[in-house]
Amino acid sequence: MYPVLFEIGSLKIYSFGTFIVIAFLVSSWFVRRRAVRTLEVDGEQAFNVCFILLFIGLAGARMLYVLIEYEKHVEQPMSMFMIWRGGLVWYGGLIAGLLWLAWYLPRKDELKGWAFLDILALGACLAIFVGRWASFLSGENYGKEAPDLAWAVKFPIGDETQVAPDKRGIPLHPTQLYHSLHGLVLFGLLLLYAKRNPHPGRTAGLFLMLYAIGRSIVEIWRGDDEARGMVIEGVLSTSQLISIPIFFIGLAIFLIRRPSDDLYAHT
Repeated sequence: MYPVLFEIGSLKIYSFGTFIVIAFLVSSWFVRRRAVRTLEVDGEQAFNVCFILLFIGLAGARMLYVLIEYEKHVEQPMSMFMIWRGGLVWYGGLIAGLLWLAWYLPRKDELKGWAFLDILALGACLAIFVGRWASFLSGENYGKEAPDLAWAVKFPIGDETQVAPDKRGIPLHPTQLYHSLHGLVLFGLLLLYAKRNPHPGRTAGLFLMLYAIGRSIVEIWRGDDEARGMVIEGVLSTSQLISIPIFFIGLAIFLIRRPSDDLYAHT
């Protein structure tokens, strides 16, 4: 749609990078505000965690993308670092972020462990809601052909969009917006759940389960098989495969963090 938002002389401002920044600002603002209000966590410390997660998440998301698109990046090694043009796999960032949090949170009692992780899960939903517009504007993660779909979208021919040339100018499923809507719905559901069941860790576990389910469903309408990587051609994508262990990790957390646990327990 609009892979380049505007140009200042020879400098191009890409929509992908711009919306990634906006997604971070929105989600980190929410995490900081909620952590201060509900857990009495230091706001600056909460923001610092979000800031670190931004870079860890970007690194993990890019690494997984490069692995999927290995052959292309071997031919053009410098393209590995051009993340402002797109090329991030959400699950790579999620896994990298979870591994770091599993190491970091137990060492910081003042962050209230599982309870803070629940807030981060809510912030992640907002990041998905806003961040998926980066994919939509840049043309990444586009959908299958949908000639009879009332809300189908057409990507322009001849611009810098990431949509395959043979898919431009024809009606496609707006799968990027499906992902975005999924994030917004998840945020609403988890916020309601957190208010009624404030047992630390369970909201985060539920997030992982519901995200894995929703992501797998949206993948059905994706049309960028080469970019996302297919484990079984036409049947199972890389993200759908990763969704399986992510769902069970979420289920394990949800079951382990029983209502009898102390509200601010983190071990």
